[in-house]
Amino acid sequence: MSRAPRRPARRSVPASTLLADLRRLRELQLAQLHAVAERDLDRLADATRERAALQAALVPLERAGLSPQDLAEARAIAEALAADQPVLIAAAAGEAERLRGEVQALARGRAAVAGYRPPAAGRAVYLDSAG
Repeated sequence: MSRAPRRPARRSVPASTLLADLRRLRELQLAQLHAVAERDLDRLADATRERAALQAALVPLERAGLSPQDLAEARAIAEALAADQPVLIAAAAGEAERLRGEVQALARGRAAVAGYRPPAAGRAVYLDSAG
């Protein structure tokens, strides 16, 4: 008889750290939105990496041991994160579509330019029409 694998125990996180992590997640979400708007892919990648690491370490609010006041703030932050995530996704999708259009235009332009280039010197055949 085989046993089901055990789930790793969730780490215990001090309430103040959890609240600070949630606040930082909100800052990072807004940083991602600004990076998309400013087309700063490096800043977007940095914020996304940090946000993913913070999200992976979160524990459920119910098990965080927050005071009622901190729990209310944590829930408000979580609601803001959830509400603005579709905005971030839509902005990123819009930028991806814009970039796709630019790349397609570049590809068409390159193909057009290639049609005007003379063949390489080693392959050209010249005919002498003088009799």
